Order: sequence, then structure tokens, then C-alpha cells
Amino acid sequence: MTKATAKEIEYHNLILAEDDLALAKLFDFYGEKITASLKSWYSKYARQDEVLILEAVNEAFWGYYKNPHTFNPEHSTLKRFLEIAAERDLKNILEREKKYFKKQNLPEDVELEEKYWNSIKKDETLSDSQLIFEESLKLINNELAIYFDNETDICLAKLILTGERETETFSNLLGLEKLTIEEQRAEVKKHKDRIKKVLERNQVELKLKRLIK
Repeated sequence: MTKATAKEIEYHNLILAEDDLALAKLFDFYGEKITASLKSWYSKYARQDEVLILEAVNEAFWGYYKNPHTFNPEHSTLKRFLEIAAERDLKNILEREKKYFKKQNLPEDVELEEKYWNSIKKDETLSDSQLIFEESLKLINNELAIYFDNETDICLAKLILTGERETETFSNLLGLEKLTIEEQRAEVKKHKDRIKKVLERNQVELKLKRLIK
């Protein structure tokens, strides 16, 4: 059985001691590695909406930070523990976004545990948590909700902002699968043009870049 490394135990003890900088230090140490792992394992979703991956990683770190006793250094490495948590959180996120991903099948090797971090409440006022919330889906959704009044339009906006170009992706979201490909393209273009006008008129892309900088 692989145990936690000396460095991981050091970080774990800082978390247990509620060190103010512990979460930022841990994220700086493992954040990119775990994000890269999740992008590799779930490349299909990463290509469609990278912020879903980022949100899952953020939730995993926060889940551990707010409930560190769920980790046992004798049973696994901290890196693997966070990877498993991020996978579970991503599956929960994708489950909530099932309309968005209704045409795709999730891998079956990661067991879904609904409300995995249900007892954990994020403290977004924590000054040292800025790294954790960079590019988080929550911030982006909140900003987009100012300009769009339904979830479909918000998802369309996210697709456009992340550079998605595949007609099929937009068609799946809009429920246009029964139309011919020509009809799908025409409908998708109509919706994309409408969303783009709102984004451009309100300089949303620029605001989001400032928001998650």
C-alpha cells in the first residue's frame, strides 16, 4: 500500500493546524498536476468545457481543506486522494449538466457518490484562497447569469467563449438532433449569432478575463 510522502504529510499537518496559507501552498504544489491528470482522463469534456475540469479540481481541494480527516496518510498518497476526489466531483458536476452531455457516456470506473462533499461549505471570503478560485465555474456562471436568464443560453455562451466550433455539440445542447445537418447548422448559427451579440455588446469576454485573472 502506497503511503503519503514526507512532503505530503507536511502539507497535511499544516491543513490540520488550519494554517492560513496551507491551501494555497498545497494547490501550488499539486493543482496543475491534478488538473492535467483530469484533462487527460476526461479529454472529451476538457475539450468541450475546460472550466468544468477546473471546478472539479477546486471542489476537491476545498473538500479536503474543510474536512482533512477524510484523508489517511497510511492508506494512500495525498495526490491520489485528491485525484479521486476530483474525479468524483467531476462526475457530480457532469450529472448536474446531464442535458449538456446527454449524448455522451461517462466512464464506469469511477463510482458516483452524490453529495460527496455535501457537508462542506465553501468560504469564498478566505483571503488566501484566491488561487483556488481562479477561473472557477461559479464565478463565470455568476457573470454570465447577468446577461442570460436561462441555463441553455449560459451553456451556449460558455461553448462560444471556449472556442467550440462543432455543430454537433451545439445541436446536442439545443436538442436539434432530429433535424437534418443543414437545418442544424442554420439553427445553431442563429443561436450563436444571438449569443455573440450579447457577449460583444457587454464586453463579457474582457470582463471574464479580468474576473479570473
